[in-house]
Amino acid sequence: MEFPLLEALGAGNASNSTNGTDSHGGGGGHGDGDIHAHSGHHEQPYIILFLFASFALGALVRTLLKIVPGDLPYTVVLLVLGILLGLASARSPDFAHYTAIVHMNPHLLFHVFLPVLIFESAFAMDTHMFWKSIYQILIMALPGLLLASLLTGILSMYTFNYGWNWYVGMMFGSICSATDPVAVVALLKELGASKQLGTVIEGESLLNDGCGIVIFTMFLNLATGVEWAAADFVIFIVKVMLGGPAFGFVMSKLTSFWLANIFNDALTEITITLASTYITFYVAEVLGVSGVLAVVILGLTMERTSISPEVESFLHRFWEMMAYLANTVIFILVGVMIMEKSIHMIEGGDWFYIITLYFGINVIRLIVIIILSPATSRVGYGLSWRYGVVTAWSGLRGAVGLAMALLVMQQEMTKGSSEDWKMQVANKILIHIAGIVFLTLFINATTIKALLRLLGMSDISAPKRMTMYSAVRRVKDAQNRSFQVLKGDRFLADAEWTLVEKACEIQDPYKTKDEEVNAEEFVPFQRMSQCQDCKSMVPNEPSPREYQDMAEEARLRTLKAQKVSYWKQFEHGMLNREAVRVLVQATESAADSVGEFVDIEEIKKHWKIKGLLPRLRNKLEDLVTDKQKDQLPMPEHKFLRTVFIIVGHPAFEWSINVLIILNLIPIIIEFTIEESDPQFPEYQFYLRITNYVFFVIYILEAVLKIIALRKHYFFSHWNQFDLFIIAVSIIDIVLDNIFGNVDFNPAIFRIAKIFRLLRAMRMLRLSKAAIPRMINVIDNLINKQLSFGYDVGKGFVVGEEEVMKLIPTIIDNRSIARDLRQKSDISRRAVIRELGLLQRDHPGIAVSVKTRQSIRAVLNHSRDTIREMQGGGLLDETEAKKLEMVVEIKMKQLARAPPSIPPPNPEQLLRHISWLEGNTELTEFMKARAKLLFHDFGSTLCKQSELPQGLFLIVSGMVKLRGAGVKYTDYETQHSMDDDLEVYEDYLTSGNIIGEMGILNKQPRSTSVSCETSIQTYYISAEDMDMAFDLFSVNFLKERIWRVVAIRISTPLLLKTLAYQGWTHDKVRLRLETGYMPTNLVDRRSFEIDQTMDDVILVQGHALSPHTAEEFVAPCIIPRTIHKLTFSTDSMEEGVLPPQLLVVPNKEVIIEEDTKRRNSLYGGIGPSTTSLCLQHAAQRRSSHNLLAKKSSSSIFRRPKSGKAKSVSIALPSLETASDGTTRRRTDLQPITDPAELTL
Repeated sequence: MEFPLLEALGAGNASNSTNGTDSHGGGGGHGDGDIHAHSGHHEQPYIILFLFASFALGALVRTLLKIVPGDLPYTVVLLVLGILLGLASARSPDFAHYTAIVHMNPHLLFHVFLPVLIFESAFAMDTHMFWKSIYQILIMALPGLLLASLLTGILSMYTFNYGWNWYVGMMFGSICSATDPVAVVALLKELGASKQLGTVIEGESLLNDGCGIVIFTMFLNLATGVEWAAADFVIFIVKVMLGGPAFGFVMSKLTSFWLANIFNDALTEITITLASTYITFYVAEVLGVSGVLAVVILGLTMERTSISPEVESFLHRFWEMMAYLANTVIFILVGVMIMEKSIHMIEGGDWFYIITLYFGINVIRLIVIIILSPATSRVGYGLSWRYGVVTAWSGLRGAVGLAMALLVMQQEMTKGSSEDWKMQVANKILIHIAGIVFLTLFINATTIKALLRLLGMSDISAPKRMTMYSAVRRVKDAQNRSFQVLKGDRFLADAEWTLVEKACEIQDPYKTKDEEVNAEEFVPFQRMSQCQDCKSMVPNEPSPREYQDMAEEARLRTLKAQKVSYWKQFEHGMLNREAVRVLVQATESAADSVGEFVDIEEIKKHWKIKGLLPRLRNKLEDLVTDKQKDQLPMPEHKFLRTVFIIVGHPAFEWSINVLIILNLIPIIIEFTIEESDPQFPEYQFYLRITNYVFFVIYILEAVLKIIALRKHYFFSHWNQFDLFIIAVSIIDIVLDNIFGNVDFNPAIFRIAKIFRLLRAMRMLRLSKAAIPRMINVIDNLINKQLSFGYDVGKGFVVGEEEVMKLIPTIIDNRSIARDLRQKSDISRRAVIRELGLLQRDHPGIAVSVKTRQSIRAVLNHSRDTIREMQGGGLLDETEAKKLEMVVEIKMKQLARAPPSIPPPNPEQLLRHISWLEGNTELTEFMKARAKLLFHDFGSTLCKQSELPQGLFLIVSGMVKLRGAGVKYTDYETQHSMDDDLEVYEDYLTSGNIIGEMGILNKQPRSTSVSCETSIQTYYISAEDMDMAFDLFSVNFLKERIWRVVAIRISTPLLLKTLAYQGWTHDKVRLRLETGYMPTNLVDRRSFEIDQTMDDVILVQGHALSPHTAEEFVAPCIIPRTIHKLTFSTDSMEEGVLPPQLLVVPNKEVIIEEDTKRRNSLYGGIGPSTTSLCLQHAAQRRSSHNLLAKKSSSSIFRRPKSGKAKSVSIALPSLETASDGTTRRRTDLQPITDPAELTL
């Protein structure tokens, strides 16, 4: 085995001295022997300097390419720079020290750089698209490679005047056919061209590099005189081509298993992937299989979900950087090698041959693609003629081909002259490979963009232009709102806003250069025409083709949003590894078919238990439940009744089992004692007596059971087995008595011995006691599958809910948006219903999943809190890491959570209602008043438009809600947030409460509630709730219920606003949990909104802004530009809903009050406010702040009319908090009216 890295770095002297003449042409190379004489002392630093100088040069080139206009690929520029470095090295002996790395063993390219490039490319590839295109890729990488190698070999043999034979020609053809399309693939990604095409090109390159190396190795050996038999040839091909992928697959599973047992340790996980890549490559090469193919399969089949979510992004970045550095060094190195190793060997005719070869390999690649097109166009994603042309032109050659050419230089002939081989074959191959590497990179890579433009493949489709236009428009709207907010800031009011607006202007990236063609022309809903009757401008409807394109683009973006949601849930620990894999695969499969969405039936099958496990469980249950004795009629006769009781007692069964175990001892002894033993006859006598005793016991057991069970005895499988054992024992005793003491036929003796051995079958009766345990094991496996299915279903539902929020931002066409919402809602409800039925049949499964997700949600919030404290300076890095480790250990323990947990009983459900928790007296009151009711399937609990009769707590089962959709309005954008929801439908399961809002506002119900299954509920009447409101008013029962309802109403409102997009449902609820509800709004008739409040949500009723005269209708979020609300006197009339607000304080208020509470607990100062609730503490804080400004800010006084009396009055504004959010500022005069100090 060779160690090329050691040879190149540690023993490079010999390599350099042998190559010195060849590399620089002419007797001593540079003419300076010191280079080689001192290589052992100086070469390694020069090599290291070359590597890091290459990195720096690559960074400089990358920076300049972003500044300098042009379409030059990064790798082409590096190749040219490498050629310039090689030219300088060839001209200057002193400079040659720094490029001494080119004299390394060419195995270094394979064993150091190639594994990184191969693994990164395979690992970063879209695996779904790869496996979908696998037949296309295999066709092009196997028969395509062989055909291209054959045609290139024929071209070289009949064009070049070098006297090559078939072996050399095929070897040369295999080198020329190994592609390296890194520049083209990067350009395809940059232009946003077909992702499928990029996958096919990159996948073909990965496989044909591995296959090309195999073919090259084979023909290199044949060309140098190694004799191979036909059988050896076949074995070599099969071993290398199949052994490599097989070994890579095994290594991927081992690596995935290792990674799956590591939680959130970036350094360890990255180290494992790096080590696994090189170990796979090296061990595969040692085993004599393809290391390249092994690493390809390693990267493709390694489970992405085995990597910790927090580490995955960093891991991909690490491998991107490694591949970038490897490519940077390789392409500079290739340029240097071309100049140092091949340019001086070119003769006059070689230039013509190089140009001929360049055109030839491109034509051959096109011919191969045309020949294979009948097959490639019918599999995978298909292959159109445009894709075929681009694939043909993207066949760049790179470092792999050049490394193989250098290996030819090192190969020695086993037969013939090595000098002739070097001059006529090795040198010429190196010249031509270097030539086509340069030409394909310099011509093909630089013109591929023009080719894509010529074929119309770089054109942006109308739906994509529309989406980009819509996104840019939304960004501009957000900017305009920011301008309005910041212009009111006292520190920024005098900024040069014209310059600010100009500097922040966002251009549409897809806007064409032709000024007459704007993006609006590609957006169908922007086209307007004049009505012939009223002369008003009305929007045109899109054409059917435009509508179809827009709908398809919206579908793909919806599926992508679903996939993002699934990965986000996985990152937050709400989905396990297998569940996210299933959901992502379902989404990707749907994206492959035009017009298709995720197949619900594919989702459902994951919680449908079929196959071996249920059948095996049923069989085992049949064995256990053979007509139990307690199900049989008791005999009337006294003796028979006594026998029946004895046989049915568990002690009788256990006694028989003990005797069976004891019977096993003589059976074992009988087979261990040799007949030649002098004491054998004596042993045999006692063993025979023992056998008779046990036989009598078994007969007695059977007789007693037959007496007790009568004919039912023969219906049991176990009793039938007992009778079989007794029959075997009878035959055994008969044979023993007839032939036991005489010498007889050995065959008869063997038969007798077999029957003796059959006595041991009595042990099988003991398995009856083990069957319940076996059933428990099978139940556990079934529960795991059901738990996994419930996980999949819940993840799908959450994904659909998140996508429904994003649909207005995905597509602006109302018709398409409505269709998407309806399809998404239908799928969501179908899965919710199935999960409800699953929970009915297996309540422990649902409880387990919900419990596990609740634990993870709390732990996620705990970890976020720790990180916030670290970011705020409350914890140093060491303390934060220790706390995080405690939390993460608990997260890891969740992997061992049981798949099924017994559901809570009705009393526990009642006790866990959020507005009852912590109050034992109130809980006992509700428990005494609650009635446990049962409802049949199809019955109606509540009807739409009827007055509420009470509360229903669902104990078990599932109900369906159906009613009118709620209208939400965004008063900042003046758009309805749910204008396409005509009918609202949903399902609720155990633990949910129905009727809270009706109990509070006494209004008719907006939804009907019907039973989807037989259900059990706790019912508390409206009269009992009113009594509770009176009895427990001091406990603020009504206020606590209002707060729960307000948070439930406000959560979807915040999730639909731009400021909270990207927040999870749990995160928004946690934010709302910090809020409070002001009391007595109607009596006060107004509500001041100050700087201590981030958001104010109108939960019920109407409100009016006295400054803008704008009316707000619940439910809605009060815009942040509003600083005062008034309430109409009509709110005090009977039948009019009183206003209810939920106020979310800013973080500074929360942190300050938390700090005061902590200080009071540890003997800190200021007990005056620590005992206050958050609402009144915020009021007290606001009042103190305002009163403190009285003496210094008295000129900033707002008149009672709300109108400014002088230009000195500061306008209400918003300011930017330290966390990047905006909040209200009221830098106004202190308010002296006590009524204005009360919220």
